[in-house]
Amino acid sequence: MPPLPLLARLWEMVLHAKNVFLSPTTPIAVKIVLGLGLFYTLSPYDLIPEWVPVFGVMDDLALAALLIAWANNFRIPKS
Repeated sequence: MPPLPLLARLWEMVLHAKNVFLSPTTPIAVKIVLGLGLFYTLSPYDLIPEWVPVFGVMDDLALAALLIAWANNFRIPKS
């Protein structure tokens, strides 16, 4: 499978996660979980420090992937 369709699908998922976060119909608990997950991913303080080979970055990527996949389960009503 060529990487371009895969990257396009990933980008669609990221945009949908952003729209879920910004939607006024999204429950506040979902917004809190997404916001805290984003904060953890971008924070310099991690469960596994970045200087640990492979695993230092892996925890951030895994959390980001899980949050994006979770946010894609929510449907936003069309206006």
